[in-house]
Amino acid sequence: MMSLFERALMSNQSSFPPVYSDPIEKASENLRQVIPLISKHKIPVNPANYAVWYEYVSGENHTLIDEINHRLAQNLPISTDYAQHLFEKYVLMDMPERLESTQNGLKLVVNNTLGNLHKTEADAAHSISELNNTKSLLNNCRDINELHNLVSDILASTQMLTKASNDLKQDLEKSSQEIARLKEELDTVKKESRTDALTGLLNRGAFNEELDIACQQPNTDMALALFDIDHFKKINDTYGHVLGDKVLQYFSGLLQKHAGDHHLVGRYGGEEMAMLLMNISFEEAKSISNNICVALAESRLKKKGQEEYINQITVSAGVSMLQTQDSPSSVTERADKALYQSKNNGRNQVTIL
Repeated sequence: MMSLFERALMSNQSSFPPVYSDPIEKASENLRQVIPLISKHKIPVNPANYAVWYEYVSGENHTLIDEINHRLAQNLPISTDYAQHLFEKYVLMDMPERLESTQNGLKLVVNNTLGNLHKTEADAAHSISELNNTKSLLNNCRDINELHNLVSDILASTQMLTKASNDLKQDLEKSSQEIARLKEELDTVKKESRTDALTGLLNRGAFNEELDIACQQPNTDMALALFDIDHFKKINDTYGHVLGDKVLQYFSGLLQKHAGDHHLVGRYGGEEMAMLLMNISFEEAKSISNNICVALAESRLKKKGQEEYINQITVSAGVSMLQTQDSPSSVTERADKALYQSKNNGRNQVTIL
């Protein structure tokens, strides 16, 4: 079996979803299933089409699976165009489209603001020209009626400047509000690009970024804990993927509860979770990890609408303290070895290396 560390080295995904961490055996089996499906629907074997059918056969992207099954039940084809739609909606989660929409919104605000500035500049130039002409006429004015007309011209020019200034102020206020709204949208997109959709934890790419930052901090006591739910495939096979997802969400909530505001939690993929423990001693890291394992083992979960509890769920953990000169890969490798020792020694336990 390929270790979590080896799978991490194989992945070149950034913080943008998706992240694929299947071991070689699983990926190869998926490949054997994907190619006939692509061939059956007579679409090219390009990255987008492959990703869609890879997600389908892997069994984890349930919304994509449901849409494909619904379409197949109606005897409708999965064409190249439709596969591209599925890829953008369920694999990329519409992120490029949302980023482009925000970008276009910002461009529109900038263009409108520039247009308003140019208009105000033109109005001001016209008013200044009129005032300069009036100034010249004032020097030669000898008649009360003429002076009255000149004062009226000055007032009109001043009012034009005031109106242009007020219009610009209102336009800038509107632009400021629109920019604030677009910033909120961009913040939401950025957050979602770093978040695992099912659990709400940091996704693998985002967690790895935080781990990389942690490894660059001098003289900081930190630990990396890796968790893997025991016999998770059996849970899915016995109770179904819907309940399996609920187990992942429950365990994620448990991790977040123990992490509090001090530590970071991420989903590495599948049933594998990770916690970066900040400013912590060896004993504290061990205690928190043990408490998490005990809390899950003591939890009694049942299917929605049923009184019968499901079988006990346990988790194995591996912990490693960050050492001087550690890199993300070196500390992950030690924590991964510790995790596999916990698995090999009977599961439902914590090993620290």
